[in-house]
Amino acid sequence: MKFKRMLTPLSVSLTVLFSASPVLAQSNDGESKLAMEEIIVTATRRATSIQETAISMESISGSDLEDKGYNSIDQFIDQVPGVTAISGGGAFGDRVIIRNVATSTQEAGSPVIATYFDDFSVSGMFSGSNALRLVDMDRVEVLKGPQGTLFGRSAMGGIVRYISNKAQTDSVEGGFNTYLSNTADGGDNYGGHAFLNLPISDTLAVRFVGYNYQNSGFIDNVELGAKDYNDDDTQGGRIAVHWDATDLFSVDFTYLNQSRDAAPNWVTTTRDPGDLNVAGDEGPDVPFDLDARTQVAGIEMETALDQEIVNLKLERDFDSFTATFLATQISEEDKFVFDQREYISSTSGCACDFLEPGQAPSTQDTDIYELRLVSSGDNFIDWIAGVYYEDAKYEGTQQIRQLGPDQVLFGFWPVTEGDIAIDSDFGSKGSETAVYGELGFNFSEQTNLTVGYRRSEVEFSNVTTKADGFFLQPPFNNDQEFVGQVFATEEDVSTYKVALSHSFTDDIFVYTSATSGYRRGGVNQPTINSAFSTYDSDTLWNYEAGVKSTWMDGALLANVSVYLIDYDDIQLVVQDQVTFSRATKNVGKAEVSGVEFTLAYQFNDYFDMSFAGSFSSPELQEDVPGGDSGKKGDRLPGSAEENFALTANWNQPISDGLDFYAIATTKYVGVRLNDFNRDLDVELPSYNLTDLRIGVRSSEGYSISLFADNVFDEAVNYAIDRQGPTFESVPTNRPRTMGVNVAYNFK
Repeated sequence: MKFKRMLTPLSVSLTVLFSASPVLAQSNDGESKLAMEEIIVTATRRATSIQETAISMESISGSDLEDKGYNSIDQFIDQVPGVTAISGGGAFGDRVIIRNVATSTQEAGSPVIATYFDDFSVSGMFSGSNALRLVDMDRVEVLKGPQGTLFGRSAMGGIVRYISNKAQTDSVEGGFNTYLSNTADGGDNYGGHAFLNLPISDTLAVRFVGYNYQNSGFIDNVELGAKDYNDDDTQGGRIAVHWDATDLFSVDFTYLNQSRDAAPNWVTTTRDPGDLNVAGDEGPDVPFDLDARTQVAGIEMETALDQEIVNLKLERDFDSFTATFLATQISEEDKFVFDQREYISSTSGCACDFLEPGQAPSTQDTDIYELRLVSSGDNFIDWIAGVYYEDAKYEGTQQIRQLGPDQVLFGFWPVTEGDIAIDSDFGSKGSETAVYGELGFNFSEQTNLTVGYRRSEVEFSNVTTKADGFFLQPPFNNDQEFVGQVFATEEDVSTYKVALSHSFTDDIFVYTSATSGYRRGGVNQPTINSAFSTYDSDTLWNYEAGVKSTWMDGALLANVSVYLIDYDDIQLVVQDQVTFSRATKNVGKAEVSGVEFTLAYQFNDYFDMSFAGSFSSPELQEDVPGGDSGKKGDRLPGSAEENFALTANWNQPISDGLDFYAIATTKYVGVRLNDFNRDLDVELPSYNLTDLRIGVRSSEGYSISLFADNVFDEAVNYAIDRQGPTFESVPTNRPRTMGVNVAYNFK
């Protein structure tokens, strides 16, 4: 689909998505008129109306999250125009794709997007997303395109911000929200969260948040007879302290902790397991069946992730600017249990990948420091300047052992119970030092020109400190030769921004911008048939123009943006056609053109609707070296040419102090390309998911609702991973879930 053709059918618009809610506005003649509520965001580091912010972005309010029962990013992120997600299942969360800037559904590589909690980054070394539960939130902001001149963490594709409710000194408030539900092909789910805000004095307050969610599994391991074994258990909490030390100086302290234990939601190729004590007694492979929600594996797979995040924020107001210092420490421990047998063409027993009791789990520790200065605004020249430093360290351990009957691998290598295939320790280090800033020239109250610049020094390295086990030695590999050797890369990267905006009236705002971004490079460690190599950052330029408008005295919101992304030196995993070794290389270029829009209309005092979506054309501009896939004109992996979401809200008083409400949301994500890898360059089917909720809420803070998520019980194919010649694994979504939700808030 060409860019020109995509613009033709769209005469209207983009941006506020489901965060807009109806209110009555007062007109100049005193008559009350229907209007959309003004949404205030802080994406530019200043509080601005989303309708007057020169960034393509969405804001989903905390009240919308509560009303719809959403507490994790995977429940709604693909309702945002131009945004999709690849659900990996398990504890490690989903991978978010903004404007189809993606290179693989299988191998995430270094992050393309960043996730922020309030003002600080919570992204990892290898993942831009974070699976923190969204509890007691003010809003979630989704910023599209590079944001490196505004935020410390590099973000080539965009930024997702979780913005929490802050500790308040003016009142005691609190509440709880609980649910009980049942999942089709699964079992019962229950859980909830609670919060409490306590003023300690006129200048000091603390806010407590806690949550516990126990959700049933829905995947059956037919080999082991384990039914619905992929339970998802999450516990966590947050403490936020706010202290106004003086009229000009404030201190904020935030502590977050979350533990999640969940098996991956993988449907796989199946087979009759036969006698589990006899190798080769299995039946033939049967293609995966999403609707059956079944898998085979020689062990019940599991993932577990523990996160602890501490942030200190110091803020001082001066006459002409505000200075903010942030110090963040992120600690993560992850454990998992996988069966890797299919990668080595085994169908019996288990090539079990897990740690014995007492072995140290894999850990990631990140320290982040940021100093940001923001001018007070309302001057001819406004400015932002920042310094950012991030230091991350990952230490991993992997041990794969053979369990089950004796067998012969690859036709020549005998293995028996207890044989160690891999016993390795390894680590990665990454650091980034950056200076960034923007200058804004306010030529009038209506017209602004902004220019921005970022300079980053990026370092990354890998090292293996232990490489035992038969699979890390000849004839399979030669990892022992490189134990203790550090393989590193470093580079300096500059990125830029130019943006021009103008308000024609109070209701019509236009902007255009050109921004660049990058994703850090990395290393390919040597193997038995390939040499050490490095790859550089890939870069892109995002060109866009947008119109944000309201009509009919504010009852109609109509926004649209168009964009063109030039994506160069793309990091792609390339497989050598002779040795079959795989390495990440800077190859190819792509072009992503698209349009995103939002319409929201308040029909009367009780009923409003919004319709939002995107059309996109993400295409390679040249062939990827090697193989038969990844040719000029092909779409990027994981990319969808269209996504849409329709939401209808009904909210009507039924008695004094009691309202009835109903919410219906449906979302559609189009066909996506799976990957550029031999036989895996297949199309993933489109999907359409619908959620319904009806309830009543009291002016005294009580509410009760009935809900049905994934009403039509659609099983989504997020990606296909090939293990061995024919075995395939497919992550999927939770089946239809119906239940009741009870909540109470007081103030």
